Amino acid sequence: MLNIQYKFARDDRENKVNFFKTKKGVKNILIGSSRVYSINLNTVEKLIGGNTYNFGVGTATVEEHLGIIKYLERNDKLPKRLIIGLDFYTFNKNHPLNKYFLRNKELNFLSYKNYDENYIGKFFSIDATKATIKTLKNHLRSKEYKPRFDTNSWAGYKKGYLNYSKIDIDKENLKTKKEISDIEERYYSNYQYKSLDKKRLDYYLQIKDICQKNNVELILFTTPLHPLILDKLYSNTNTSSALNEFLDFFSSFDNFTNLYYDKDIYSDVRNFNGATHTTVNGGDIILEKILLK
Repeated sequence: MLNIQYKFARDDRENKVNFFKTKKGVKNILIGSSRVYSINLNTVEKLIGGNTYNFGVGTATVEEHLGIIKYLERNDKLPKRLIIGLDFYTFNKNHPLNKYFLRNKELNFLSYKNYDENYIGKFFSIDATKATIKTLKNHLRSKEYKPRFDTNSWAGYKKGYLNYSKIDIDKENLKTKKEISDIEERYYSNYQYKSLDKKRLDYYLQIKDICQKNNVELILFTTPLHPLILDKLYSNTNTSSALNEFLDFFSSFDNFTNLYYDKDIYSDVRNFNGATHTTVNGGDIILEKILLK
């Protein structure tokens, strides 16, 4: 038997919920998808003070935002501030629920019946196979454990992308163009995200009520997308209409910031890591925009 102390897991939710059970007195909590991973928690604390935890989980849906907040309220762990990155596409009717959310008893407020108890099936799943292979590779390569998240659950993209050479920028541009092409093919080529889910918008009214009831400051922002992606969205009448409806809905919330086409973010390629994620430098600009209004 191999003595493997640390196992690779693809499920951010289980990792973060389990780890957060030991956390107390957190003042600021970030919620969102992987697009909040690159936000520097030290910058949050520098700008507004208070210890900060990153509860962002990969491919988070709107249901997960509410699920995390319900979990925090239920366990008396709501912070002073909730800072949430909004992904437009997750508010659309065609966007599916995340399977890891459905399996998580702590976060899935919809129905525990969706929780998959079929462990045999999961054991032989593709995800389980990938995780097993990565676990073995990590074990055989090195005994040093390199956690995916730090103690505040930040993914820790330490490279600030402030010292790019021209070659680096050219490579990033090529990578971004390919990624945009892939995203367009997967999501936007048929403009399937052209109508909003009223139930998902209502979830945010519930989030607003929870924050007001518990005296929690709610800070919302749109996660920046590469301008070429935004151009694609706005070039289609239906998608553009849904996007405008999305922005109109959140404009009624206090402390909402729309960062689409923000000149300070989009003026420098070094602020983007591909087509849909920002770098640490881009994340610092986001924080200044939303926290120092």
